Amino acid sequence: MEFEKKPFKFFIVILTLGLIVHALVDSISLRSLFNLKAFEIIVAGIIISIIISFSFENLIYTIKTIKKSFKYEIDYYKDIYKIYNLSIKIKKSGNLSVQNEMEEESDIFMKNALSMIADSKTEEDIISIIDSDIESRKINLYIPYNVMKLIAHVSPAFGLIGTLIGLISLLSDLTNPALIMDSMAAALVSTLYGSMIANFLAVPLMNRIKNYIDKNMLRYRIIKEGIILLSKNDSPRNVFDKMNVMLEESNRLEYPNEPIFRIEERVENYYEEVQ
Repeated sequence: MEFEKKPFKFFIVILTLGLIVHALVDSISLRSLFNLKAFEIIVAGIIISIIISFSFENLIYTIKTIKKSFKYEIDYYKDIYKIYNLSIKIKKSGNLSVQNEMEEESDIFMKNALSMIADSKTEEDIISIIDSDIESRKINLYIPYNVMKLIAHVSPAFGLIGTLIGLISLLSDLTNPALIMDSMAAALVSTLYGSMIANFLAVPLMNRIKNYIDKNMLRYRIIKEGIILLSKNDSPRNVFDKMNVMLEESNRLEYPNEPIFRIEERVENYYEEVQ
């Protein structure tokens, strides 16, 4: 499982960062590497660009999404088992049997989807409503991606601006050796800062957020498929198989040939282990 790989991945990241820091320190003196003027130019430029481009609520949402992408793994087993179990209940007791499940459901997307089954909406209405919901959620999920994309785009640019400012300061007074050295350091380090922020922070976070978005979209599509099949009162086997086949082949589940309460118990135990 993905959560079992986290300690190994964390170790690799720390080791790689250590190698990068060692290479920098070994090649450049610490005094030359840290330049407050260059740092101020880069940070101020990034902050101004973000403030102009996005609202404060978007920034808070970006931070929360990045945190979720690291803290939580999106697993599909619980949703598949839940919808499979509901298909059995609907076969026995009809659509209204999902009412209790809907009231206890904490996930808004799943709850809204189950409410359409309880309301006996047509397949066309269910598809239309869920597709609109997914599209709205997709737009929101791409906000953090666009924030990181902006940072990746402007960081090297402001690094170049810092370099130009440093060169201008350098050429303004060639008679002062101390000023020449300070201005040259600021000029070169600005480009370094911009490139490192873009390539070691923004771009990796972009890719992580994109992966998080893709996982969410797959989860929504799995739930959508299951809800549509529930609305048609399809067989539990069909419901399970059509959701299960949407997973990667290595992650697909075996058909649960056991009582429903044992399935639910196994899912609860699995999530307790994950947490």
